[in-house]
Amino acid sequence: MEPMNYETARAQVDEMAVRARRSARWLARYYLVFGVASLLAAVGFGVLHGLVWTIVLTTLWGALIVAITVYAARQRTMVRGGGRLHGWVMAVWTVLWVGTVVIGSGYDLAWPWWLGGGVALLATCTVGAWAVLRRTDGGR
Repeated sequence: MEPMNYETARAQVDEMAVRARRSARWLARYYLVFGVASLLAAVGFGVLHGLVWTIVLTTLWGALIVAITVYAARQRTMVRGGGRLHGWVMAVWTVLWVGTVVIGSGYDLAWPWWLGGGVALLATCTVGAWAVLRRTDGGR
């Protein structure tokens, strides 16, 4: 076995860093799926009324949450500062979701309200995905 020279070792370290950053991009996909699903759920709750639709939409939402949670748990890497980023994205998303649902339901607002709320939810998740891509050199 030959001793490694500095250039070879440095090249291997750089390659490993690139691969780790690329593998952390899963969080951007997570946010985009979550954002699109949030948009569809908000519009769904605004357009489809009644107990049966509430049960159907809530069941679909629960299944999505389980699926993306399992997906996230199986990932081996995390973007630098990913925990804090995720906390902020989910906090903003929660405030927007609660506002959309409470105001929309309380005042029985029409579908444009729910669409606007859904777009705001998608925008929040898109900003999160953009931040992930910037941190993983994928946003260049």
